[in-house]
Amino acid sequence: MPTKRAELDALLRFYEASQEDIDEIKTLAKGANQRGWWQACRGAVPRWFRRYVGLESAAVEIRTFETELIPGLLQTESYTTAIIEALNPELSGEERDRQVKVRAERQTRLLHGGQTRLLAVVSEGAIRRMVGGPEVMREQLRFLLEVRGPAKLEVQVIPNDAGAHPATGFPFVLLRFPNDVAPTLAHTESLTSAAYHDRQADVDTYTLTFDRLRAAALSPSASAALLEQVVSELESV
Repeated sequence: MPTKRAELDALLRFYEASQEDIDEIKTLAKGANQRGWWQACRGAVPRWFRRYVGLESAAVEIRTFETELIPGLLQTESYTTAIIEALNPELSGEERDRQVKVRAERQTRLLHGGQTRLLAVVSEGAIRRMVGGPEVMREQLRFLLEVRGPAKLEVQVIPNDAGAHPATGFPFVLLRFPNDVAPTLAHTESLTSAAYHDRQADVDTYTLTFDRLRAAALSPSASAALLEQVVSELESV
């Protein structure tokens, strides 16, 4: 629901917000009252997922852990297409293409549209799962190698021989917002819905878990070496 200006002003006065925070919050509120870019793709974003896309667009840092798949923001179009076709085989080609377009736009905005930082931790199983066939996977893994970088995008892989870890079987995303104008929150999802965890105790648990995942994972450089090894293996498939 759009934020009413009078209500927002009253809340800011009540909480004695600084002028810097006031300016930042009003900027975010103005964006919240406008149609999001993804809403132009009618039917391409499920209703339950729209809130997440809006929050993702506003975040300054995204920390994501995936067990089965390459994180959505880092997927190539061919990989995304294969995933969507597997999850929703009844979709028409037009509907599928709209969903692929939205995910590609989210990626473009991350890589080229701002200063959002992405820290991604993935299980080795995610980089070895044969989504779409060898050619699609080679393209996908090469893309991960091309876009990673310490300033904005970091990818780490938890090797299979690391054994069980604190988030075994539980993928999640942590979103942090500019100047803490909104609390950090954790996001989890199922096939048909999503959950947002903003209680401080929950956020602290997810944050600690992500830190432990990074510690259990290979370093960024060692992760890149493993990605290159899997690419090489796929060359002979």
